[in-house]
Amino acid sequence: MSRPLVRQVCAAAFAAVFAGAGLAAPAAGAATLALTQYVNPFIGTDNSNSPNPVPGGAGGSTYPGAVVPFGMVQFSPDTPTASPSGYRYGDSSIEEFSLTHFNGAGCANNEDLGLLPITGAIGTSPGTGWTGYAGRYTKANESAAPGYYKNKLDNYNTTVELSATQRSGFMKLTYPNTTSARLLVNTGRSATGSRSGAISVNGSQLTGSVTGGGFCGSSKTYQIFYVIQFDRAPSGFGTWLGGTVSAGSASTSGTNSGGYVTFDTSANTTVQAKVGISFVSLANAQANLAAENPGFDFAGIRAAADTSWNTVLNRVQVTGGTSADLQKFYTALYHVFQNPNIASDTNGQYRGFDQAIHTASHTVYQNYSGWDIYRSWAALIGLVAPNEASDIAKSMVLDGQQGGLLPKWSHNSNEHFVMTGDPGPIIVGSMYAFGVRGFDTAAALTLMDKSASGGATQGQAIRGRESGYLSRHYVYEDPSDSLEYSASDFAVAQFAKALGDTTKYTTYMQRAQWWQNVFGPDSGYVQPRGSTGTWAWPVVPSSNSGYTEGNPSQYTWMVPYNYQGLINLMGGRQTAVQRLDHHFTQLNGGLTQPYFYIGNEPEHGVPWAYNYAAHPQGTSSAVRRVMNESFTTGPGGLPGNDDLGATSAWYVFAALGMYPATPGTDVLALHGPLFPSASIIRPSGTVQITGAGAGQGAQYVQSVSVNGVSTTKSWIRYGDIAGVSTLSYAMGSAPSGWGTSAADVPPSYNDGFTPPPAAPELGTNLALGKAATGSAPCNSAEAPANAFDGNLAGNSKFCTTAATKFLQVDLGSAQNVSSFVVKHAGLGGETTGWNTGAFTIQTSADGSTWTTVASVTGSRASRTYHPIATRSARYVKLNVTTPANDGNGASRIYEFEVYR
Repeated sequence: MSRPLVRQVCAAAFAAVFAGAGLAAPAAGAATLALTQYVNPFIGTDNSNSPNPVPGGAGGSTYPGAVVPFGMVQFSPDTPTASPSGYRYGDSSIEEFSLTHFNGAGCANNEDLGLLPITGAIGTSPGTGWTGYAGRYTKANESAAPGYYKNKLDNYNTTVELSATQRSGFMKLTYPNTTSARLLVNTGRSATGSRSGAISVNGSQLTGSVTGGGFCGSSKTYQIFYVIQFDRAPSGFGTWLGGTVSAGSASTSGTNSGGYVTFDTSANTTVQAKVGISFVSLANAQANLAAENPGFDFAGIRAAADTSWNTVLNRVQVTGGTSADLQKFYTALYHVFQNPNIASDTNGQYRGFDQAIHTASHTVYQNYSGWDIYRSWAALIGLVAPNEASDIAKSMVLDGQQGGLLPKWSHNSNEHFVMTGDPGPIIVGSMYAFGVRGFDTAAALTLMDKSASGGATQGQAIRGRESGYLSRHYVYEDPSDSLEYSASDFAVAQFAKALGDTTKYTTYMQRAQWWQNVFGPDSGYVQPRGSTGTWAWPVVPSSNSGYTEGNPSQYTWMVPYNYQGLINLMGGRQTAVQRLDHHFTQLNGGLTQPYFYIGNEPEHGVPWAYNYAAHPQGTSSAVRRVMNESFTTGPGGLPGNDDLGATSAWYVFAALGMYPATPGTDVLALHGPLFPSASIIRPSGTVQITGAGAGQGAQYVQSVSVNGVSTTKSWIRYGDIAGVSTLSYAMGSAPSGWGTSAADVPPSYNDGFTPPPAAPELGTNLALGKAATGSAPCNSAEAPANAFDGNLAGNSKFCTTAATKFLQVDLGSAQNVSSFVVKHAGLGGETTGWNTGAFTIQTSADGSTWTTVASVTGSRASRTYHPIATRSARYVKLNVTTPANDGNGASRIYEFEVYR
């Protein structure tokens, strides 16, 4: 093919890609950078470092195969131990190359229409012995780039290259010289089992259908229609059904069905196959292929795919970082743009949630990992892809109008009700808050209200526990579910307010504040509560029993719209900071550690809780640690499932220096950028982010200006950067005073209830670092001094089993004292059953004569506060009479604080 024609085909394919998805290139005048070079599709294809991940969440579950932005087709290899992603980097054989995959879902999914090139005779039927035909490969022969994958199957001496357009896949096969080069086409097998399929051979074209589905154990299925066209006619063909192979058969259908074609490659070793698919009809599959991939120019299609990715990646241009940082950033952005997937064909037809065929004038998207993507992905897609986000919001409203409600966790045209809560309203509300318009907002609010009133989609309620939630004002079966309902109610309230519906705003804000009903006043954690209002006891902060993929330590922070109330219930900013420091002892602890777990979405926003406690240096430190330690450039480089771009969206925001800390609003909490320069190129104007001194080792914000105006606030609103705008940071290696005033913290939303009273600002802890004595410790690492180090982290506590249990501090000189705080075992991540049951606090001027100023019995609280009339004292003593409220014999005191 001549070069001019190659350029014509490449341009046609590129135009089809962008027209089909409604994709927009960066604004005119912006220089286009070569960014696909930084994308490593193997990141996230193997296990992470989490010691105890959620089931199916040990790795990123990404795939390395060929896809274009939001593509209907994800043409990628499937390997033996790769569930749920299809591919695992550590495997050394490939069972097939299939057309559909999810980027990072936690359940087995897709892998529809498996194709496998082989050489030699067909023995055992592939219908019953498919895996016996797997191709072995050598790692050095494998490579991948955006829109392209290449490998060599050693046992068949066959090289496989893959590329894709939006609705088609392209396979270039280089066989050895042989008369038995074959391509197996499996129409009866997917990641979730064997189902009915069909194949028909007609010269150089194969047509048929496959049945997929079964996501996360669902019985629901979908049908994919396909057409495969070869660049030459096969020399032979056949089919199989179950255990029977029928050479020369041109068609078959049923479970465990498929077919094969044979080529004579003695004179020409290359065979090209292109595959068009549709969820509507065979005619549409053929039309999709004709529109997007009219010839057999593999190089042109590959180049067009690369161009489409480079154009999309250029919407966020970062410069000045290390090569590793650039690779992590652009691979994350690449993953963000893989889902949801285009579901409509080139003629506008699509299968709706009523399973009928509809036609839309805009691109229709499907596949939403709702519980995962509402936390930051929705805001990011609104920020960097507002045009696509508009069509995504339109699509979600269509799903609701055709199926009953906004989608929760959907796969193609089926709602699967996976995970908890009601995320659809938060996704739509967050996109709206970040400027997305052009969808039926009134219809969206009606659907939100319907869901929160017990409505159903495809015959089932999304909020299955709504009745009890409304009557008790909490979900007793699962406190994490209760928080999810409240989070959705908050988003509905904000959306209703934006649309001017004050009645719905008032109703849903009142419900949103029911989060407080699952915060245990004694434990200090979000915890289980019985149907009659009783609190479960004790609370083990690391136990995931009764929670959805998390534990009390992790879910306690999931109140991002009212951190002010949460912090006050905890006892104030100082305690909140200490608890956060303890929480970040580990960064990816998994389900049964009382620590942060970046590998799962409920905690994605927790690093920014420090901002709400006027301690932004904690945010900056935690975010940078996670970026450097939990995200890498290796196959295990994602800390957990990417969950259709959710985890990658976290990294993109983290690197840009801001995060949508309150889903459903336009609030962006700030922590400072990784790169010295970043440009977000939007249709409404470019957002320019500069970070003087930014880079590794300079994670702390020294100062910020927004559009030329200096600010000490640790947050902005989307409106501040909606048009042409600048965010200018000065970054440094040490914390500064920026953002540390109570007036600097991001907003909390207190409408709808009487908020908790403000915790007293206690000032300086007079006992911090002072000389300590006490009864004999449990061991040398649990000495009295630990109770005066200001630290809950690292199991820093005083423990004693002595018959007489006391803890004493010398303040160094006589001081006026007026209050004390004792932090017990629960705040250190231990069972609240070990919280101290009874104790007294005494003061003395000389260390000999003591006066009891506080006496406590029958306590089980994790934190106790003891105000007294101001008195002078040099020595303060804690005498423990009941060391634990569950009868345990050891006394455990994490902190004993004394205030003026």
